Formats: sequence, structure tokens, C-alpha cells
Amino acid sequence: MPKQVIVEDKPTGRKGGIEPDLFCIFKGSPFWIEIQRNQYSEQKMQAKINLYEEFFFSDEWKALHWQPEGRATIFPSIILITPVRYAVTSDHIRIIQVASIHELMEKYKGSGKQQKDAKPRTRASSGGIKINLT
Repeated sequence: MPKQVIVEDKPTGRKGGIEPDLFCIFKGSPFWIEIQRNQYSEQKMQAKINLYEEFFFSDEWKALHWQPEGRATIFPSIILITPVRYAVTSDHIRIIQVASIHELMEKYKGSGKQQKDAKPRTRASSGGIKINLT
């Protein structure tokens, strides 16, 4: 079960910033979820990712109430749930694109079972962000 679920999260506290449809912590990793049922241009979707990058570089996210105490802060991965595959990129943020939440669960179902008894691993990505892979 996901923890710290926030519907229509507004982490910047202002209009025009990032406005994910959902925030949650699942298996120790934070996620912002964007659900796109309409088709947008590549430019509009990349602009949305650029807003997340601006927030990343602002460091404001480090003070969000759900950040782990006594450990390194974590910038959430972005899950895009959309029937369209967009060519969006980020050198700083992990972006996962799936057509449905069921596809997401299928995609990662096997990895959790294989590592169930294994020690949790973290992987450093760009900018020193740590993502829990279990």
C-alpha cells in the first residue's frame, strides 16, 4: 500500500508551478504521478518536465514534510500515465512512462519478488538523487 498519498499535490504552493495529480511514497520511494488522458504536443509535455526540473534546482523540495528524517533528501520520480509515449527527457529526474497503473505494476512486479530477501539497494542518479529500488 502506498503511504503519504496526496491528491492534486501542489508542492510549490503557487499556481504555475508543478501540480501533479498525485503524490505517494511506495516501497520507500516517493513519486509524483501525472495522469494525461488528452494528447499534448511534445513541447507541452517537455515544458511540464522542465517545471519539475526548475523545482528540483530550487531546493525547496528538500523541506517538504514527507522527507525522511536523519537521511538524505529524495526528489520524487515522475510517473506519466498516458496512452501516448512522449519523447521527454531529463538529466536530473527519473521519468517513468506507462499507459496504465496496471502496466506499471506488471513492469516492476518481478523485481520486488526477486529482491524480497535481498538487502535493499539504492542507486545514485544525476545530482546525487537516491532511489530505493526495492
